[in-house]
Amino acid sequence: MRRLVIALPLAALLGGCTALGWGAPSVPPVAPSPDGAYGRPSDDLLGRADLQAVVDAQVLRRTAPVLAALGSPDAVVRARAAFALGSMQDEGAVAPLLGLLSDPDPRVRADAAFALGQTADSAAALPLVNALTRESDNAARVELLDALGKTGSRTSLDAVLGMHLPAEMEPARALAVARYGGRGVTSPAAYAWLVARLQSPDGRLREAAAFLFGRSRDVDGWRAHAPAIRTAFMALRGDPARMHLALALGRLRDPNDLPRLAQAMLDDPDWRNRVNIARAYAPFAVGSPTNSEPLVMALDDANDHVARTAADALAADATLPGAMAVTFAAWVESHPRRPLVAGSLLPALARMGRADVVMAWLDRTLRRDDPAAPYHAALALTALGNATDDASLARLTAEAGQADVVRAGPAVEALKARWGGVRTTADAATTRRYYDQFAAALRRRDLATTTAAAPIMADSLFGPYNPGVLLRETYAQMEAPRDIEPMVEMVRAAGQIRDGGEVEFLMGVALAGHPVLRDVAADALDERLIEGIDVDTTGRVPPTTVLIEWDYARRLGPRPLLVLETRLGRVVIEMDTEGAPQTVMKLAKTAVLGHFNGVPFHRVVPNFVVQGGDYFRRDGYGGPDVNLRSEFTRQRYGTGTVGMASAGKDTEGVQYFVTHSPTPHLDGRYTAFGRVVAGQDVADALQPGDVVTRARIVRTSER
Repeated sequence: MRRLVIALPLAALLGGCTALGWGAPSVPPVAPSPDGAYGRPSDDLLGRADLQAVVDAQVLRRTAPVLAALGSPDAVVRARAAFALGSMQDEGAVAPLLGLLSDPDPRVRADAAFALGQTADSAAALPLVNALTRESDNAARVELLDALGKTGSRTSLDAVLGMHLPAEMEPARALAVARYGGRGVTSPAAYAWLVARLQSPDGRLREAAAFLFGRSRDVDGWRAHAPAIRTAFMALRGDPARMHLALALGRLRDPNDLPRLAQAMLDDPDWRNRVNIARAYAPFAVGSPTNSEPLVMALDDANDHVARTAADALAADATLPGAMAVTFAAWVESHPRRPLVAGSLLPALARMGRADVVMAWLDRTLRRDDPAAPYHAALALTALGNATDDASLARLTAEAGQADVVRAGPAVEALKARWGGVRTTADAATTRRYYDQFAAALRRRDLATTTAAAPIMADSLFGPYNPGVLLRETYAQMEAPRDIEPMVEMVRAAGQIRDGGEVEFLMGVALAGHPVLRDVAADALDERLIEGIDVDTTGRVPPTTVLIEWDYARRLGPRPLLVLETRLGRVVIEMDTEGAPQTVMKLAKTAVLGHFNGVPFHRVVPNFVVQGGDYFRRDGYGGPDVNLRSEFTRQRYGTGTVGMASAGKDTEGVQYFVTHSPTPHLDGRYTAFGRVVAGQDVADALQPGDVVTRARIVRTSER
């Protein structure tokens, strides 16, 4: 769907627009966040044309004027230029940024450290360590530690561990050590240092110290500390650190942890902890109906996120005996008001030969007068990918052609799963029938069905039907950035097909496509040609984007509110105009024009994010023809941080997400532009299909 550009006078957007979503007299006053709440102190961006010129160059990805601004006699300009380079991530900026680590102004040093961390250039590690040893400003220390975690080697890790820092820097140091570990840079001393802080009186330090153990796959590296991790897990009931420690116990795969995980899954007071405990417990239950009993009990958890996680774990266990179908079918039938939990159990029922239960549930769901019904129906369609009967195959074939994209996309994915189960024994007629289904989904040029169908076209059994030609023809009818996701999948699939036309096609994309597509095509060419190639995909003019209207931004003010009304209550989001001005301007305009009204939250991942904003398609594949730039900020992803969804750097549109809990692995990778200041409990309760009944903007001056 092509976006209509609506040109309205500025006064029409900023004054007298209550009917469109401007102004919110019923919203209780919420005091603006203090200066520095978003990781960076205010620099009066909205009142200074010289700073705005730096940001305009950042948006246009013009490196030269930003680099020139690094030499300004005004420290505020130097800091803003360094901050801008954190989003631009230009390798040519490393040397001048290193010079700014000795700047007399701590604001400049902090922004320079942030930008260096964003480059991921390992050459910056030693200068960063040296800068940290002499740094006296805590804000700059935080950014230096973070940058080292993103770029440093084992040598710099040892330096970070041994350095004398103020006590208030310990959480930042622990997170930096975790960032090292996330890149595979760690040591016995690093693990021991983190373990020693798992039960610190400082809650921020406990959580940061636990983070790596929940994400690290280097289990053997820290297995010796398992007793201390277990002790901390048992002691930290209800504590956020327990989320990560639960996942660590799951990685250990020690049967002796079963009782403590099972009990904690049922009685920890924090639903976020119970979600992660259920995830950690799931591998222990595989192949054991007895061990599965705590997960069955967790289906009745009052929190749908927890119950869904338990249901997903049960449904993923292909070893459960068919007799469990009776239990699951009874649960589904007796819980009509918990469709998301029931829907998560359906894959197990389909696999156990009860596709009839799945299709009956699907029919009942589609008869409901409920905007969430298509999202619930999608669960049933996905489940039918586990079935083997002809009736469910016919149903999937029909649903794949549905006009409702929320249903069509999952139906195509389910057909792919069905094909995976029969391909090794399929005769020519069956192979052709499946190919025709996927070809029809591809030709539809719908973002959901085409994205789903493109990868399967590279299946070698489909070679006689010339899928490469179809891929290239369909690709030519699509347009970036609107169709970026299916185009990426088509380029990848084309690279796997050897029909003589793929190299020329990939070369064309690598040299002239959208930046995201250029990178994908270059990778495909490297894999396609034995000797590899070196396609220069740099130096091209970046795609067009939305320019910042500074008069509009000034009227919004530095801390406007985005107020989302839902059936469950109100979510109030404070936006950081100074940190992410392009993003905030775009979302404010979208809300004022009423585009977010009636739009569902299409994606909810328990204890991770709730995502919405797709007013183009409402299934998560929609977005504008002109993308926003990534605006990476110094705001950390904590509970209630609001960020922008993307399909790669500089592909943001209007889809946003709200975090359920801290997610440090997103820091500096997704635009963080605000935070929930009221209604986090509402955001936590939202489920797929819940809609924004009305979105409004409250200017900073009206708060």
